[in-house]
Amino acid sequence: MESYFILWPNDWCKSLAQANDYGPLQVIYGGPHISVPSLGKIKTGDIIYPVSVKNGQLFILGRMQVERITDATIYLTQQDINRINNDLWDTTAPKLIKERPELGHKIPRSCINTAATGSGTRFRFDFQVPDNTIDSLVFGPKAGQEKGLSRDKAGRLTHVALQGHFRRLSTDSAAIVSDLMQNF
Repeated sequence: MESYFILWPNDWCKSLAQANDYGPLQVIYGGPHISVPSLGKIKTGDIIYPVSVKNGQLFILGRMQVERITDATIYLTQQDINRINNDLWDTTAPKLIKERPELGHKIPRSCINTAATGSGTRFRFDFQVPDNTIDSLVFGPKAGQEKGLSRDKAGRLTHVALQGHFRRLSTDSAAIVSDLMQNF
């Protein structure tokens, strides 16, 4: 079992809060673009933590253990979620979240091709990771290739450090985050 961070844009988090979507977290999509990266090496049993970065601070939004990975079209059909006028999801998502706010995070926000579904926590948009904890977290594709998150010239964490990929946490980092989540 591996643990991963995935960056969710602040505007998407704001839309979810406005739609009163506080979970539980049930689906995380994968796709072909940097805004919704491929699920790639994610497999059943893995833990995914959606995160956001605001004003140089890292926030954990929730946690989901993957129970299944399926084709996104199949998942959307099962959930009766359809694009409006066959528009792209980028265009449909803002409209659909207003028309059907109960769908919340189940609405894709961009092009997708897979859906990881599972059992998740509720959402929180205020669960800030302490700076000293951020500095102890390392990520990488496999053991021995892990490194910390980069910061800008002012020493602030930016979204660039997390965008574009599901970031695998080292075993020790996964344990740190799991302990931190006891207070979630």
